[in-house]
Amino acid sequence: MGQVYWRQGLPDATFSLFFRPTPKRLYFVLSGIDDLLDKIDEFRFDEEDLIYLESLKIFDKDYLRYLSTFRFDGLVRSMKNGSIFFPNESVLEITGNIIEGQILETLIINEVHSNTSLATKSTRIVQSSGNSTIVDFSARRTYGYEAALKASKNAYLAGFEGTSNFDAAKLFDIPVSGTMGHSYILGFQDEYQSFLNYAQEFKSNSIYLVDTFDSLEGVQKVIELHKNESLDIRGIRLDSGDFSTLSYKARKMLDSAGLKATKIIVSGSMDEYKIHELINNQKCPIDIFGVGSDYGVSSDVPVLECVYKLVEIDNQPVNKNSPNKSYLPYSKQIYRKLHNNMMDHDIVTKNSAKKNGYFPMIKNIYDRGDYLINKESLHDVRKYIKIQMEQLPDNYKNLKSEKIYRVVFEI
Repeated sequence: MGQVYWRQGLPDATFSLFFRPTPKRLYFVLSGIDDLLDKIDEFRFDEEDLIYLESLKIFDKDYLRYLSTFRFDGLVRSMKNGSIFFPNESVLEITGNIIEGQILETLIINEVHSNTSLATKSTRIVQSSGNSTIVDFSARRTYGYEAALKASKNAYLAGFEGTSNFDAAKLFDIPVSGTMGHSYILGFQDEYQSFLNYAQEFKSNSIYLVDTFDSLEGVQKVIELHKNESLDIRGIRLDSGDFSTLSYKARKMLDSAGLKATKIIVSGSMDEYKIHELINNQKCPIDIFGVGSDYGVSSDVPVLECVYKLVEIDNQPVNKNSPNKSYLPYSKQIYRKLHNNMMDHDIVTKNSAKKNGYFPMIKNIYDRGDYLINKESLHDVRKYIKIQMEQLPDNYKNLKSEKIYRVVFEI
């Protein structure tokens, strides 16, 4: 496509990114915009790229020379990183010559989709947890190393309190958290001895995995360790079994032994639905959840329908009208109305329109190599997401709700 555009002339174009309606997702949380801007700014075809393209023997040498000097020289408009948005709302727009917008399509969709999927999933988990703490345990089963870093980063943005991913903790300044594994206990062939050896190293900062053989017997051995060594116990972890029954029984045992401050941690295929059932329906005395695989791959909705469409050519509207795949033309603005500091409704308009009393969600953030916004820290985005979630009515956070947020289209 790029070579055809190059030969026929380079019209200015605007591409718009949005998400189509998705079951089990009444809202989305925008993420990845900071990393995307850096990747757009750094995007180049290096010598190896050009040699490979030439080897395909389908590209004109003059076009390859054009690519050798390629860099994005257009405008990026976007909602703020961490913004809550709704289906069919434009969240990011690219304006420049049409080759630029076309070449960047895959990068843009990949970066925004992967991060937004994780940020949305993790906010749902946080909302389901009540006053319990959530920690990211997802690194082992995400789809690759970079995906694991994205999962840890977005988990922290959404309100998780820590991660077991050492690299993510170091790179992003996220509190690091971890416990012993079953292999550690099996390595000593004696559960009590494994606990004692651990306690000698880490003292009262230790969390003990109690379900390698029998969960309640494991709890009893932790209590014996407390008595024999006059040692405070930071926490116990349950990784299998009937978490409702076990958490109640473990809490009673710990309290009777004077370990009322000892935390109960639960892990093992946790997601927002199971956490909600344990905390909100069964009122289980669980203090911390370690959330892994089901979060890291967003198991209930692994793919969001994130699309990137051409909406203007030389300031003239264009759009596709095929059944179930149609979309609205024009560069857009999203205006949000708050009522009593709660989200009430949004209006989607042409970018040129103005709406008094509404907050414009999309702003210019990058123009011809210049960053128009300051890069925010993870802690700043985390605070912004928390505020956004507080402004989102409970109807849209309820896991069983099917209530659709009101979005008015004025185009």
